[in-house]
Amino acid sequence: MELREKAKDIFAWGRAQRTDELALTWENHSKGAASVAERLAEKAGMDKDLAFAMGLLHDIGRYRSVKTGMNHIIYGYELLMEKGLPEVARICLTHSFNPKEKVQILELDDPEKTEFVKQFVMGAEYDDYDKLIQLADFMSGSHGITTIERRFCSVLSRHDLPEPQKVLRKLYELKEYFDKKCGVENIYSLFKDELEEAAIRGIPGDYREYKKKEER
Repeated sequence: MELREKAKDIFAWGRAQRTDELALTWENHSKGAASVAERLAEKAGMDKDLAFAMGLLHDIGRYRSVKTGMNHIIYGYELLMEKGLPEVARICLTHSFNPKEKVQILELDDPEKTEFVKQFVMGAEYDDYDKLIQLADFMSGSHGITTIERRFCSVLSRHDLPEPQKVLRKLYELKEYFDKKCGVENIYSLFKDELEEAAIRGIPGDYREYKKKEER
């Protein structure tokens, strides 16, 4: 089975495990990240099928529930290793840590797994696929494709980020890197239709949706 189809099957299985109302948010985010990763990879001369699979499955560990927190990274890694997809499994661990030093404050439910992830991330040499999914993750929100600025504000409104300025600078560095790698002035131009449609439709931001659900 081709990687793209295998990734779709794994995601479909994971999606079927979730029946809560926030499952659609996870699905939209994952599919948006896959679309961003695939389009940028194709423009940059990278493997678009591998990029698609990585984008779609980077948060697959959330199949266990919305309450997994950061534990989703190790759940996803373990699942994809069992499925024989080590390249994609790696992304489950690396996509959340840019700069990688962020991993030092990680606390999972299992101390041994916490230490494993810390050693894995700190020992990893980030390649273009690690960087691509870190960027794609921040270009997809609860409704799909968005800008890193809007996504960053959403994350910042819901989580305490250590050194947020440093995190945002790193995101801009990633964007500039792929601007050059894709040979365009601004990669947002590659998603012009999606970004314009979202603006015209007035799709609510992630934070307002989050607060709405919190108040129910």
